[in-house]
Amino acid sequence: MAAAYIILGILFIGREIENPFGQDVNDLPLESYCAQVAAEMDIIASKPKPSNRDWIETIDNKVLWPLSQSGWHAWMHRDSGKIREAVKAKVSLGQETRNQAANAAANGEKPAGVRVKVESV
Repeated sequence: MAAAYIILGILFIGREIENPFGQDVNDLPLESYCAQVAAEMDIIASKPKPSNRDWIETIDNKVLWPLSQSGWHAWMHRDSGKIREAVKAKVSLGQETRNQAANAAANGEKPAGVRVKVESV
């Protein structure tokens, strides 16, 4: 008897999640999702396109953060081999290390163990 309830329960759950689009109580509110995306696209499209200089050449553009605190101007003058080495080192940093660096930066602390010898080039 208990097995029948379990099987029927799984059957009814399957029917509910089989078609998540519609007007039922458990369906996803796609109309509101689409309206929100459309509103955000209107906001994005209403702003003028920034020139490359406005966003690439700012002092806040830390292109290899958290590996490096140097901005684009420091990396622009390095050879491609050093840049490739730094990108590989950045990729090898684990997500945990990135989170630790972000937390330390948010608290105004120096990130521990994040710097790699590539920075000293």
